[in-house]
Amino acid sequence: MLAAALCLAAAVAIWALIVGRFDDTSVRVLLTGLIASFCTLGGLAGSAALSLESRIRRVGETTIGLSQLTFVLALALIWIPDASDGDTLTRALGVASVLALAGAHASLLLSRLSDLDTRAVHRLSQAAIACASSAALLVSGVFVVSDGPIASGIWRVVGVLVVLAVLNTLLVPLVRKVTRDTAPRAG
Repeated sequence: MLAAALCLAAAVAIWALIVGRFDDTSVRVLLTGLIASFCTLGGLAGSAALSLESRIRRVGETTIGLSQLTFVLALALIWIPDASDGDTLTRALGVASVLALAGAHASLLLSRLSDLDTRAVHRLSQAAIACASSAALLVSGVFVVSDGPIASGIWRVVGVLVVLAVLNTLLVPLVRKVTRDTAPRAG
């Protein structure tokens, strides 16, 4: 699906460049290919957690479902002429997208954890997931309830949560490497 979507988007872009114009259908096909690619990547991230225990497996299943929902909502907005007239579909797409992104992040982190990892690696992974999920839930809430400008304080909180999520995510492999290299070797 990913390869096909990327090939479709590339073919449309090349055709539009050759003929010298982007018509409405070309833009829709291009957007469809790009959205399919992004949603497929989200689903692939979710599938990384499918082979794990049932509690973690649910994170992967939910991520795959949110990626599919994001794709369907985006298709509706792209291809149904009056779909963007109301806010409901656009807000639903925003909520599904940020939750799918947080799910993909959690699925990838959880799928990499092993029994060989130290408590520090597990705690950093949990902190990264908690911060990213909190940011996603906060942004989802903004999509659901906002009718006008959003207070800058909300975006600052989201920014802090995202920075903490990225920091903890980047620290996980570093701490894993240091703790595995310095662990006492069995005879």
